Amino acid sequence: MSTENQIEGVKGLDSITEFYENNKKNINIAGIGLILAAIGLWWYFNKIIPARATEAQDSFFMAERYYQQDSLDKALNGDGINLGMIDIADEYGSTKVGDMANYYAGRILLQKDQYNEAIEYLDNVDFTDEFMAAQVITLKGDCYSELGEYKKAGDVYMKAANKRDNKLSSPIALKKAAYAFEEANAYEDAIEALERIEDEYYN
Repeated sequence: MSTENQIEGVKGLDSITEFYENNKKNINIAGIGLILAAIGLWWYFNKIIPARATEAQDSFFMAERYYQQDSLDKALNGDGINLGMIDIADEYGSTKVGDMANYYAGRILLQKDQYNEAIEYLDNVDFTDEFMAAQVITLKGDCYSELGEYKKAGDVYMKAANKRDNKLSSPIALKKAAYAFEEANAYEDAIEALERIEDEYYN
């Protein structure tokens, strides 16, 4: 390294040292802030989220049990000790259990003829499994059908049929779509849905 470069290096180091001395307090505060932020993120992802998931799972277990026993009110609103699907969905919506709670809340509200409320919870469901995702869309179609919005219901049922092509859920969704389109006087759409059943699911 030449003498000139060495002098420039020393000057650069002096400038950095001078900058630090002049801004020591702010730099130290910023450094401590970054360390605390890193610790906070680690604590949140390694302690808070797992604890919330466990708490949510415990409440969900009881709510699901009530649902299986056909105790819809307790499943939906809790029993005074354990949370119901609505509270689990509202408090733990960011977890997988919260996602399931939204699904069950939507199903129960549909069964209780609270269709608009059911749609709100079903809209919050984000299943990665395509079969379950298709089922959620079909339930939304049921809500719109019960509300008398038959054309919209038919379109939603078609979306469910196309979500995951299979011999179990697709023909059911297409059949529901055909009935909904018929009620909406959208006969060409109804025929198209029925023809798909005949052509693709003839067995």
